[in-house]
Amino acid sequence: MSLLVNWLESMHIDAKITQSCSRKKHDRSTCTACMDACHFGALVITSTSIGIDTKKCNSCGECMIACPLSAIEGVLASREYVKDSLVYNEDYIPKIKELLIYKQRGVNTIESDRTPLNPDWMNVLIDANKILQQLEESPIQITDLRYEGLSRRAFLTSLQTKGKQLAKSLAPAAWKVKANEWKITRYYGDYQFYQVEINFDKCTLCQLCFSFCSQKVFTLEDHSLRVHNEKCVNCCDCMDICPEGVIEIKQEITKKQYKNYPLLIRECKNCGKPFSTFQIKADNCPICHERNPEWLSP
Repeated sequence: MSLLVNWLESMHIDAKITQSCSRKKHDRSTCTACMDACHFGALVITSTSIGIDTKKCNSCGECMIACPLSAIEGVLASREYVKDSLVYNEDYIPKIKELLIYKQRGVNTIESDRTPLNPDWMNVLIDANKILQQLEESPIQITDLRYEGLSRRAFLTSLQTKGKQLAKSLAPAAWKVKANEWKITRYYGDYQFYQVEINFDKCTLCQLCFSFCSQKVFTLEDHSLRVHNEKCVNCCDCMDICPEGVIEIKQEITKKQYKNYPLLIRECKNCGKPFSTFQIKADNCPICHERNPEWLSP
């Protein structure tokens, strides 16, 4: 019965891009993670839109896994599971992020009817286990895959021949991969995977990054800027929206650490209102700094 359930779970359901997608939130987004991961050209990105060509999409799920914001829903048709194991399949190569998330979902082994795994699989598994060691987790092991009676391929072929359309119509929505399920920060709350760095000599504290960061990485607390690196998923929204281009994101796996940067309170020489800044010599608030000098002042 477990094989039947696994096969039903893999039935095709069209992938859907949710409103969490950076491309749907602002037109300055440069994210192409889903398109870069798709081997079939099913992702269509223009300057004003993003969409999935369902005629080309085969529900492999690569775009879902690659999206840093986990903004794509659908079914991973190429992945199969047996209890707490991922079944080895040479038709795809898993991502390191994917194996790290599987580990937290209870997958402890990769089951295969042949060993060793191909070199690409092994390289990903080795790299994922190195990171799991950093995260103080046990490694993912390789075990033998065994089926009684019919071979796995023959059994699945038989099921497909007899009841493909019926099974598709019965596949519950609960089996879909939902938004946020492929967000790495959801599974390792005590660690951070990225380090957000800001050039404070050029930052005007306009707070656009605050508004566009859906992960709430930036907060103002007690006259200081707090950067929550453990929330960063490397979506690059803050980098894309920053008018000064002062934000950089670096990959770095460490225990989570809050970083507080003290702010100065100054009075704008143009409008006379108080404002916060990192710069000792700053004279204008962010609004006046960006205002065309030919416009009327407040």
